[in-house]
Amino acid sequence: MDKIKIDKEYAAAMLIEFLFEKGLVNKETYMNIYKHYNLHISQAA
Repeated sequence: MDKIKIDKEYAAAMLIEFLFEKGLVNKETYMNIYKHYNLHISQAA
């Protein structure tokens, strides 16, 4: 079986987005993380 490798920044982006959508991270924290990593911001923001 081939090993699957997931980029740690992608995993972190998915986690923070999931937490934001569940209301476990506030919008300011969400925005700061996405600005810091220069990531695409989802429509949920």
